[in-house]
This record gives sequence, structure tokens and C-alpha cells, in this order.
Amino acid sequence: MTICALFFTLMIRAQGDTAFVEVWALFGENAPAWFTDGSEVEQGDPSFAASERGIVYSDVSGHVYISSRHPEDVDKDGTLDWGEPHVYIVDPETGEPPLFGLAQLLTSGIRSSDEFFGGGYPLNNVTVSDDGSIFACNMTLASGPDIVSEGGVSVKAFRVYRWSWEQDIPQVVIDYKEGGYRLGDKFSVLGNWDEVAYIYAAPGESNKLLRWKVTAGVVDAAPTIITLQDITNAGTSITVADVPGKSDWIYVSGRGFMPTLFTTSGVNLSQVAISTENMPGTPVAGRIIEFGGRNYMGMFCDDQSAFVFDITKQGENVTDVDVIGYSPTFGTVYENAYGEGAVEFGIIDNQLYIFVCAPSNGIACYRIDGINHTSVEKVISNTFNISAYPNPAADFTTIRFTLPMGATEAVAVKLYDMSGRFMGITAGKAEGGPQEIRINTSTLSGGQYIYQVVYQNEINIGKLIIE
Repeated sequence: MTICALFFTLMIRAQGDTAFVEVWALFGENAPAWFTDGSEVEQGDPSFAASERGIVYSDVSGHVYISSRHPEDVDKDGTLDWGEPHVYIVDPETGEPPLFGLAQLLTSGIRSSDEFFGGGYPLNNVTVSDDGSIFACNMTLASGPDIVSEGGVSVKAFRVYRWSWEQDIPQVVIDYKEGGYRLGDKFSVLGNWDEVAYIYAAPGESNKLLRWKVTAGVVDAAPTIITLQDITNAGTSITVADVPGKSDWIYVSGRGFMPTLFTTSGVNLSQVAISTENMPGTPVAGRIIEFGGRNYMGMFCDDQSAFVFDITKQGENVTDVDVIGYSPTFGTVYENAYGEGAVEFGIIDNQLYIFVCAPSNGIACYRIDGINHTSVEKVISNTFNISAYPNPAADFTTIRFTLPMGATEAVAVKLYDMSGRFMGITAGKAEGGPQEIRINTSTLSGGQYIYQVVYQNEINIGKLIIE
């Protein structure tokens, strides 16, 4: 079969019974080596418990990011000292570190020895913006000025960090020292950093939202404080989600507070009417995705599952008939008293996935089958003028290609062995004209491989030899 004659048609799925199909689940003894299991608390610091509280998928990089503040033996005396900031990178199809590139983001400048360390909860959540920027925040119990004493500095500031790309060093974009709020259990970044974006954070058990507007990469010096109408308490771990197609609507949800539709000025429009009495646990951290012309929300449920429902009808029109269901629960290793956790959606090869992060228990990925979507045809062409150099390669190769002028969003390089087994993905921000992406091939066995350059609905294919 000739390469240039190939084409790919992704599955058209009829509406029917939905199912959560496990792609991978890493928990208990199979959890990543860096994942905490609760035993660290025995060393006397409760901040070690439930260290992994955030998970997000980026359709720009094609990777999953997990925030962690697990403890390290900083002074090498054999005793765990305190939580250090980490953002781990995993392949969405395997749950393992990517075959190409970094296994975690650089945290220079925000570690415990650095000026912009985030305190006892240095990284508590992670998210991405539309342009592919990666963000993480610390958590503070009472936002305010740092307290300096003989014992050192007690960090009170609420801090948000940004990585423009995986190889970047984090930059502090918010250093908020006012209000006396508990901030950072969850946060959201909505929009495009290079154009217009909004950063939301909410004090726990309140009716307030703090919103920083970002214009062309410049963050407002002070947040706008929004009072949510007709409520006094939106729960803990309050999360803000945007509504596709509605720039002036947001959903607010929290632990003990079901998703409620507000305008961006705080006007209460209505709360979803899904009943809660038969839920296996309390849901938290609602995230929304548009897929197949409909909107879906996913929430973490503290039985270690993802709760998913169709939220297209908005507000009180969303009832029990719109519930898709729960992903499998993968067991409790450590009883997290805070009930924290996170979920995030991803669309990969036109299939809907959901990722689950259950603190001190594990991480998992499920494909959601049975939801209507349209087919997307990806056609092989030679328009990108691709090449690999060196080829044959040993430790690395550079994939070179040319995209149309005005290209935006992301361009990906995927690698397969000759049996068609997926080996890994790396991605870059699409740019018009000549472009290149360097990939690490040092861990690959010798032989022939197929690489794909994928941009929008076009694929170019080439052969790569590893020596």
C-alpha cells in the first residue's frame, strides 16, 4: 500500500448506551513512583496528604499535566522535609512519561529555596489556556503580606505561575497579598493568554469570585471582586468553568454546591436540577467541554470516580435524564479527609476522554463511548514538505515541515512502529512557513518507524530509521 494513498476516517458513533472504557488506571502499587500514598503524614506534616490535586489535558501539546507538592528529603538527612512544587507530564494514551521531551516542568525560581516559593502548599492545582500556556497555583489559608520571623518567611501570598511552553521557566503572573482569603484550592484560566483571558480564583465557603483580566499577556494589577447573587456559600474548592458560545456566562461549582449558572457580573441564572441523594460521593471541580455540538461537564466524585453529564440545556433544565454516568472507581489507598480531586476532558482522534486525579490514590484515563459525534476525515497529502534530519537517527532527529501562512493552533508529530503501534506524540505551536520540531529518539529500539505531521485535518507521513 502506498503511503500517499492512505486516508483516515475516524469512527462515527450512533447515539446509544454510553460506556466508560478504561485506557489506563494507575493506583495503589501501580501508581507512579512520585505519587503520594498518605504514609508521608506519619512523619508529622499533614500538608503531605493528598498532594496531587490537579490534572489537565492540553490539546496543544498533546500531554497531560498533574500538579503535586509531594515531600522531598531536601537536606539529604533521610527524613522527608516539606512539599516541593512539581508538575508532572504524562502521555494521555499510556499514563507514562512521554517518550519525547521532559517528564516534568521546570520549577526553577519557585522551589523552597527561591523567592517565589508558594509556601506549605506550593502547587495545588494546574490548568491550561487556549493558546497552550500552562498555569499552576499555590494555596494560601489567608492571602496577605508574607510574615517574616526568626524562623523564616511564612508565605501568605496567593501565587499563580505560567509556563509558556513545556521547556519554559515559570513566571509569576499573580502575587496577591490582600484580602485575607483562602485561595488556591482550585482556579481557572479561561481564554487565550496572547489575546484576552481571565483568571478566576474563589475564597472557600464564600459568595465571592476574584477575577483578573489578561490583555495581550498583561495581567490586571488588582482583581475584580464579583459577588455571586442569591447565595452566601458556594462550598469549598470552588471552580469556575466557561460556557462554550456564551462569553458572559460561567458555571460555578464547589464541594457541597452543585453547578450554578451565573453571568460574569454575578447574576444568578439557575442551578442544575440533578438530584444528589443517590450519588456515591460528593462531586467537586466541574469542568466543561464542547463535543459533537453538545456541552458536557465532568466532576470529581470522592469515591474516586468522574461524574459526567450533558449540560447543553443549561441551568435548571439539566436534570437526572442528562446524566451520562460515573467512571469506574479504582479503590481507596488513603482516605482523603478533604475529599479533593480533579477531572479533565480531552478530545483525542475525535474521541472524548476523561482524566481523573484522586489524591494519594491514583490517576486514570477513560474513553467515553456512546456519545454522538460527527466523523472527521484526515487526508494524507504532501503539502507540508516534510523531512527528518538526521535520518538514520540515533539520539535525536529534527522533523522539518512547512505550514500554510497564517497557521494557528497546534501541529503534532506522532510516531508509530511498523506494526502500527503508537509510540508517542510531541507538539508545537503552529506557525506559518518553515517550522521544525526536535524529538528525542534515544530510547527507541533500532529499526524503521513511521512519523506523521498532523495539522488540522491533514497528515503527512514519512519514514524514520533508528540506528
